[in-house]
Amino acid sequence: MQSAFLPCVELRRVLLSVYPCSSLLSTCKEEMRWNPPRGHVPRGFCGALGRLGDVQLVLIVAEPGDPHEGESCSADSPEEFLEATCRYTYGCFATGKDQFHRNIRERILDKCWSKAFAEQMRRTWITESVLCSARKECGPVSAPVVKCCVNSYLEPQLAALPPLAVIATLGAKAEKRTAHLEWALGREFIHAGAAAPPGCNFKGVKESWDRIVNECAGGSPMLPKFRLVPQVCIGVLDSSLGQGSHGFPTLSPATSHQLQTGTSHPL
Repeated sequence: MQSAFLPCVELRRVLLSVYPCSSLLSTCKEEMRWNPPRGHVPRGFCGALGRLGDVQLVLIVAEPGDPHEGESCSADSPEEFLEATCRYTYGCFATGKDQFHRNIRERILDKCWSKAFAEQMRRTWITESVLCSARKECGPVSAPVVKCCVNSYLEPQLAALPPLAVIATLGAKAEKRTAHLEWALGREFIHAGAAAPPGCNFKGVKESWDRIVNECAGGSPMLPKFRLVPQVCIGVLDSSLGQGSHGFPTLSPATSHQLQTGTSHPL
């Protein structure tokens, strides 16, 4: 399927299986919602509009808020669902739909690259740590749901992306949910404040976004944290136990491949 709003093929492969996600019949059955006519589908991600190697910045947020008034998603295939959600999210950032979108566009992307929005979206991938809305907007999401979504979708996205791309979490939820991935991927993330209210109005949050801008604008993204010792890191892992001898989580095949070779794992 050809569309100006779809991400690169490597990210499409990761995300197509969320329409619908099989966990909606198991782990997420009592908590998350699949209701396309009312806008409740996995969503909130957009960008990476060129090649995978063009991505220089990855922004990870918590989960999508409640659908906007009148928001709906009607499609007949996973490809159409993905295109429709990416198109809608792109439009929200392009027009500054609400404060969340305006903060990311005006205070991060416009400062990173003073170029057209389409060019910013070629260089940026915006994604969610949990792909469905919480039962109550800004409310909690249970640990099993978070674990399922992060392991099934977020980690494969990050493992596929260029090793020198800047990765930043926005808000405490995203930071907490992805803490183990810094070690697993051998990367140091930037932890900045939330882009949505009320968190975006807290003292020091706007200054925290500047750290993202500085990393991107400076042209010297932070180097992977453990790039020099991947074999040592992998050697302490015991895959039969699901965690390493020092209590670290076992690496997925995609992560192990990336750490050993410095390349993205073929999905």
